[in-house]
Amino acid sequence: MLTIFGFHTDDPLYTKHAQILRASAENFDINIYLESFSKDDWQKIIAFKPAFIAKIRREIQGPILYIDADAIVLEDIRPYFNAITEDIAVHYIDEKRLISSTLFINETPNAHLLMAEWEKRMLSQPERWDQVVLQELVDEWVAEGRITLKKLPPNYTFIFDTSRKLYGDSVEPSIEQLQASRDMRWIQKYQRRNRLHQWLMRIPYLLRSTRKIVHRHNVVNVRTEQLGINIRLTLEDLI
Repeated sequence: MLTIFGFHTDDPLYTKHAQILRASAENFDINIYLESFSKDDWQKIIAFKPAFIAKIRREIQGPILYIDADAIVLEDIRPYFNAITEDIAVHYIDEKRLISSTLFINETPNAHLLMAEWEKRMLSQPERWDQVVLQELVDEWVAEGRITLKKLPPNYTFIFDTSRKLYGDSVEPSIEQLQASRDMRWIQKYQRRNRLHQWLMRIPYLLRSTRKIVHRHNVVNVRTEQLGINIRLTLEDLI
């Protein structure tokens, strides 16, 4: 049986996104396991994401599906992933760059070895982006015939704006990535500014950086409304 899981930090923004993800999954009677960590723990643990996923792969039987906590599930995704027989399934955006925000790992010996090796490589080079390291590893092992790979279509790793620009209206998302990290960058910028600039940043359509965040919130809020989820994002959540 497929296990769907993820993790999030315990700050208000990611906690709210995790609530959205859980509610969206439950809307289709999908159980999802989400673990919360303090930001301090998350920052201290080297190679956090690979280590967490490798741990889940070791502890849980059956195929597993990792989803970033700032995503939303828009349909019953279980039939599609339950039918996958390859060791691993992941999307390559524009057939070039691996996106690890949705990652299927099957219950196979080679998939176990792959996750263990991802964790090992990240521990030895923690300054690198885990997604890049995973792509290098997957591409290497596929070329050597050590694993089988299914490339997910874009609807299972659909970035709300980037994928729309790339694929147009030909693709409708099944799992949509909502990119909460952009809010975190806005928060960091806000905290560095003086009071006058902070006041300007709180005006929704005055500054380009704030307009982008408001647009992201609007996308999230439209999606939650479509699913009947009573959770909304606002600028006030970030201040």
